[in-house]
Amino acid sequence: MSSLPLRSARSRLPHQSDRRALGSVQSQHIVLLVKITFVSLICGSSYLAGSLWGRHSLELHNVHVAPMSVGSLFRGGVGGEAGDTSEGDIQCEEAREKFIELKVKEELERHREKLQSTDSIAGASDNLAETKRFPITMERFANGMARVKKDDLDEFFDFGNPMEKGAGTGEEDAIIIYHNKKSLPTSDEALAHSAQYNDGKGIPITDPQTATENCDAMNVVFTGNPESSRQCTALIGNYESYHIQRWMRTNGGKLDSNLPLTHVSRGMAPRGKSNFYAPPADGKFLPVKKHWKMLLTFLQNVDSVLEDLKPILEKVARNNAVVVLTCNQGQSALLMNFACSARRRGFDLGNILVFPSDLETKELAEGLGLQTYYDEKNMGPLPSGEARRYGDKNFKAMMYAKVLCVLYPLLLNYDVLFQDVDIVWYRDPMTFFHDKTANISHFDVLFQHDGSNSVRYAPYSANSGFYYVRANKRSQYLFTSLLYHSDLIITWDSHQQVLVQLLAEHSSLFGLNVKVFNRDTEMFPGGYHYHRRKDFMKKLMKGEMNSYIFHISWTENKDNKLLFLRQMGEWYVTDQCISKTAGEILTAQGIPNDGDSPLVQPCCAAEPIFSCHYKDKPSKLPCKDSESIDRNGRSFW
Repeated sequence: MSSLPLRSARSRLPHQSDRRALGSVQSQHIVLLVKITFVSLICGSSYLAGSLWGRHSLELHNVHVAPMSVGSLFRGGVGGEAGDTSEGDIQCEEAREKFIELKVKEELERHREKLQSTDSIAGASDNLAETKRFPITMERFANGMARVKKDDLDEFFDFGNPMEKGAGTGEEDAIIIYHNKKSLPTSDEALAHSAQYNDGKGIPITDPQTATENCDAMNVVFTGNPESSRQCTALIGNYESYHIQRWMRTNGGKLDSNLPLTHVSRGMAPRGKSNFYAPPADGKFLPVKKHWKMLLTFLQNVDSVLEDLKPILEKVARNNAVVVLTCNQGQSALLMNFACSARRRGFDLGNILVFPSDLETKELAEGLGLQTYYDEKNMGPLPSGEARRYGDKNFKAMMYAKVLCVLYPLLLNYDVLFQDVDIVWYRDPMTFFHDKTANISHFDVLFQHDGSNSVRYAPYSANSGFYYVRANKRSQYLFTSLLYHSDLIITWDSHQQVLVQLLAEHSSLFGLNVKVFNRDTEMFPGGYHYHRRKDFMKKLMKGEMNSYIFHISWTENKDNKLLFLRQMGEWYVTDQCISKTAGEILTAQGIPNDGDSPLVQPCCAAEPIFSCHYKDKPSKLPCKDSESIDRNGRSFW
């Protein structure tokens, strides 16, 4: 990690140190003045008191000290004996010294308080007193604050959350609140003082290392303002909580400023839609009972499945890791395109394991040289038809297969790279995740960014179609928990939405280390870039990006994915093999089904199959004569 710049001299407070130096000199003068004053007073008082008591000192020829002198009083009163004079003088001197020292300390303390109360705020009126940033009523949880550049803080710690760049956005700085005075920085006295006191220059800014040098623990809170609503944040000193309560002026519908604030789900959007709700145990779809039935089948067969998988994984895994996909017949054309495009680019597919949900897909995958495992008991009942849209019944059913195919290898202690079938490789992504110089080895799970920052995917917006998982007890329990929450997948129509919430909970509860790459990274682009980042896609089409993969997400159905990939120049499956079974293809071509990869020759084109379809979508070559798919869509080129 590169070193971060230290706090600049410009942000220091030289006038404060100058004043303290001046105060030190003044204090020395005050000490001398006070001592002289009190000695003079004591001596004068002693003589005066003695003279008044004895009227004339000559008349008290048998008394060596004035009986009512200060020294006599310190010795214990009027009745002291003449023989006690020597010892009494010593005691008197000691008492005088202690008395003087006490008065000096009191005077110095008053002087310090006066300096603090009269110290002028830099750049402001000399009559404006410097005050503490937080009153004593908050000292149990707020004793100072400092700013750090958001981008610097994330670079220093790498919290794992995807970060939008802060510079120039109004979210440029992060605030650090010091709960205890001992947590304040000590390497920079001016910074520590400015963090505690209002010096007229605003909240002080420093670098991450200095800001956190004395923080033994740090709570990190990410907050935004969805849809620019009138949002507030309350920080309350109390029993520690690692969850955020959300309150809104709503009765379950849209925001209404006339209503009182009430507690709502964290998935409640400002427009009044709740993204998180408990699955019903009864009703039309019975998601809870359906989940119980599926879970029972899993529990009854998991041991035998793992026994079958063990030798397969031993053969397929490289560096203790395996690439995993799952697919049904309806999506098989996309699986074939992944395999064909990867082969034409020269990638070794020996570490890929496909979990087909039907026999037809199993035969197609094996015909392209891919290793498969068919979990008939758990995946056999799943539909073989394609999903026509996001969240339909076929889509939801296949989400269950996406849970199982990752969980099985993890339970056998293999790392997993899971990917959807609508992906093409430019570089082998395994080389990235196994790169020891990339400083990502401490993360348990690493995700492509989905691109959407909606409330339902907060706080990670992790894409559940491309991610890497390191096998350990934290990740194993994460995906076991995902299996146990399959009723939510059915209810919410989304495997991704449930997974993101479990990532947040397991990160907080078990210390799961989660990394979601920023959505503007060039390494793992997807549907967000395709539909929203024309500048990025033009460079990608020209071969100017250094991406590992492209994921054609954010697309309604398989048909559109196929057309988008064709005009990107990333389609490699011949028309004669689309929507056909392996048997139909081989019979039509007169090819015997006795080779290692009999479908490669008839199905995988030597060059990409290009065709134009929509002028307003990215294309390898200009498609200006084609229609637009989006309303008022402009030509990409």
